[in-house]
Amino acid sequence: MLLAGAAQVAAETQVAAAERVAADGDDIAPGWTAHTFDFGIPSLNFRAAVPGQAKVETVPMEPPEAGTLGRVKIIGKIAAQPGAALPIETTIVGYALRSPGAALRICTYEARVAGYAPRITRVAPDQTEAQVYAMKPAQGEPRSALISYCFARGREALAIHFVADLGEGRSPEAGQAQLRDVDAHAVAFMRPLRFADGEQANFGGGLQAVPLRLGARTRTIAVPPGWEIPINDFKGSLPAELHMVRRSQGRDVGLIWLWMQPMDNAPDLETAAPRMLQQYFSKQTPDARPLTLVSNAPDAELAEQGIDARRLRFTVADKAGESAGDLEARVTWHDGLLVVVSLWSAWADNESRNDFFSRLPGATTYDLLRQAVTPAAAGTRQ
Repeated sequence: MLLAGAAQVAAETQVAAAERVAADGDDIAPGWTAHTFDFGIPSLNFRAAVPGQAKVETVPMEPPEAGTLGRVKIIGKIAAQPGAALPIETTIVGYALRSPGAALRICTYEARVAGYAPRITRVAPDQTEAQVYAMKPAQGEPRSALISYCFARGREALAIHFVADLGEGRSPEAGQAQLRDVDAHAVAFMRPLRFADGEQANFGGGLQAVPLRLGARTRTIAVPPGWEIPINDFKGSLPAELHMVRRSQGRDVGLIWLWMQPMDNAPDLETAAPRMLQQYFSKQTPDARPLTLVSNAPDAELAEQGIDARRLRFTVADKAGESAGDLEARVTWHDGLLVVVSLWSAWADNESRNDFFSRLPGATTYDLLRQAVTPAAAGTRQ
């Protein structure tokens, strides 16, 4: 199966690529040359490598207009090499945002709206840097491959997309060779990448501190600002819960709930998790209809670590039946500790750019908290 083979190839080559980036520093591949990309905003400018005969086009990035959610702009293009056996086009996208955004959220969104199905994702623990490997179409023989790298740069962000037209009618072996070539091209570009300001990927300053005390240990999570915290009883002992509310123009637009409770016996999360979230949400939002479960699946990554976990998504409607956004959650049980973390957003998860960037501050905060309280990160119960 070409898709399965492609996933394995991508996993092997991207891990190797990460090792080469760390080991080789500014090493530039034969036939490639160093190039400085200047978009007029220091946080987005960088130096990388391009094919020797590449035609590089760039335009300045611009700040967001007043009263808008931000600005998204294609700021760089490198056309496929004329006569290349495998045409690969590079597109660079700049983001000027009102609030820092999680890199993986941006990368997966862009892949999805372009019609690609993400196959493999990589993300830094602090959510500031991510890779996505995706195919199009989602089923059957892939005709196009996408490798994307995304970086948070304070309240800006940068995405670099490598797109290859794979053609049709090739053997699985030839298809895997093509995928290796796409990956090698992306690695050659990215390996010497250095940002002009000397900074690594980051969310910048001005973040909001959320302290969580478990036993004698306090962990402070830095999240995008703008949250009210009416409840935080993480003072050392469990059970404990955290409520965070985000408001805009006088109305609630985001709600995060974190709950930790000792539980000696493992629950059946497939049935217990939806029930817990339904009960919580109905108490918090009496003006909404009961949640409609859309997906309830094991968390494959945590399952590999021996942790029982479910990822859930619900749609939300008000009493009149009108859409009121959605709720996503992860529920884990490990070593006698139940952990629930959820995000309700007034904007549904869809392909609308306005909706995506409206929900991004909440989604970024949810991702950061979810990472902080994974059993491996949070430790066992106190």
